[in-house]
Amino acid sequence: MAYEKRVCVLRQVKRGFTADGSALSGAVYCERLGKELTVTVRLAGLAPIREGRYVLVLGVGGKTYCFDLDGGDVLKINDAPPLGDGFNVLLCYLRQEASPVAFGNCGLASSDFLPLLNALCKRDEKKKKQAPMPVPPVELPPTGPNVPQAPFIPDPAVPEEEPPAERACFRERANAYDDEAIADADYFLSQDDRNASAASKNQDEKREESGGDDSDEDDETLHPFARTKGSLTYYKEIRKDLEKAFRTRPGDTRLLSVFPQSEWVKANGALLGIIYENGTPRYLCVATEKDGDPPKEIKDRCTFVPSSPFSDELGFYIVFQDADTGEYVTVNNA
Repeated sequence: MAYEKRVCVLRQVKRGFTADGSALSGAVYCERLGKELTVTVRLAGLAPIREGRYVLVLGVGGKTYCFDLDGGDVLKINDAPPLGDGFNVLLCYLRQEASPVAFGNCGLASSDFLPLLNALCKRDEKKKKQAPMPVPPVELPPTGPNVPQAPFIPDPAVPEEEPPAERACFRERANAYDDEAIADADYFLSQDDRNASAASKNQDEKREESGGDDSDEDDETLHPFARTKGSLTYYKEIRKDLEKAFRTRPGDTRLLSVFPQSEWVKANGALLGIIYENGTPRYLCVATEKDGDPPKEIKDRCTFVPSSPFSDELGFYIVFQDADTGEYVTVNNA
């Protein structure tokens, strides 16, 4: 009985599906004994989800197979094609639409994951179309030449019930005179308070008419690093170099306690990091661990960030760059 085994390494396609913010990695093992194919999935750090589900799409021998990963990490396929030409695998998050998470291929299998993604979308649409129609709770009696129809007898008219005395009492109270309900202004407010209230009301009406929201302006006064979201112009210019560095260099988790929505890698004795806001890059950072004074190269641009709230001796000197403009952002520690 023939035995074949192939291994495929998965690489991250889209961020945001790991518990600690690091890059997602894993491997898929395919073992074919006779015509039975066993697929074993090994993923490191895949974040749990409350809604939707993870789906694995396997392409082998010109055929496509889809599996839900909620049932376990070992999958079985009967009458599977041989593994001689390799295979490719796509991990997706499926809720309302399918989002690619990680992809890998081995052997002569295609390095493009779009055919696997399209196959998953077609299968999902087909399932939605084949959803069974709900059965009515009460079926009508069969009609035919041998089943007589029962005569229709209308229900006798029921006189409208007189309202109880309590309801009438409540209705009289609702129609009673209420001085507070018809008052146009608060008698106890001074003229200055009334003018301030009217000015605030006019400002709210103008904001509603313009469709604006000044919450961002308030945030800028609360946070020293806050600024209006832009088009990520600077980030897009260096995106290829950043992705290569985060793909090839070892990760570091020491600053995740200070910046939960961030990721960091080691680079030439320092740390290279990206701080996100709602999944979008906000700041590009270079950090060096505190060991005396900051290096001369970053002395005028860095900010000291303690790694523990109980000590100012341990921490990092960090340089923050705006992901939109590339400008350096500093904080006055005085």
